[in-house]
Amino acid sequence: MYINKIRLIFSGMIFLMLPQYVIAQCDARIGEIRHLYDDFESYYSSQPSPARKEFRINLVNDNNCNAYMILTTENQYRLKGQFQYIKYQIRSNNQNFILPSRARFNFVDSTADINLLIPVGTVVRAGVYSDNFLIKLFDKNNTLLDEKYFEIQEDIVSRASISILGYNSHSSNVYLGELIPRKEYSMLPSFKVITNTDVRLNVYSENRGELRHDVYKAKYAIGYFINLDGEWVSLKQNYSRVFSYNRKDDFFISLKMRIDDFKKQAAGEYTDILRFQISPLNY
Repeated sequence: MYINKIRLIFSGMIFLMLPQYVIAQCDARIGEIRHLYDDFESYYSSQPSPARKEFRINLVNDNNCNAYMILTTENQYRLKGQFQYIKYQIRSNNQNFILPSRARFNFVDSTADINLLIPVGTVVRAGVYSDNFLIKLFDKNNTLLDEKYFEIQEDIVSRASISILGYNSHSSNVYLGELIPRKEYSMLPSFKVITNTDVRLNVYSENRGELRHDVYKAKYAIGYFINLDGEWVSLKQNYSRVFSYNRKDDFFISLKMRIDDFKKQAAGEYTDILRFQISPLNY
């Protein structure tokens, strides 16, 4: 009789504890993933601050169950493109940088804000880049509650610019001084090109490769060649040349000029107008 009474009491304890276990269960799930900010597409390596992409992950049925999230990516925290990978950094809600090996995020008010950063100085070629994310949600007992995949895709736009450096760089006019037959003039400006892709350089001569007399333009002219980065070029026709991207965001083009042989030219000033145009190539 005494033994049966003990068994009844024991069974009652199990019955009373079971509802408490059900109440403590965490039913949190991954909700909406919202993109908040993105300037990856306009990134260039010489910009003063990192490029940033921010998104927010929301929880549903959180009930203060201290859930946390582990974030992994298909490309090991790199954006994959046609020509290269771009490493990015991860920053959490509290502005701390997260190591990829410990990409754990806690939720504040059922949300977690995640920032992806491309550090300043990262050399990036224009193109389309992507990475696939896997979010795993765990409760405080490390039990898997939910998981979700999502993709990010970025189109970093092509850009190119050209500027004048060196001798006479403060002016668009170049004075050669006295013109001497077959003389080579090297005291000319050079060009700096900033780009994130292959570029095409076009050069146009208003007088088709001739310096013409300011007064007697149709009667007196002196031919010349220019040297662009080691290549002698005639401008009797428009000149075009492609410079391939070489994993640097800038390069320099030197400029020289050589006067043709001439005789019996009228005294006075001889001029020509050259136009240099750089444009990115989109593939």
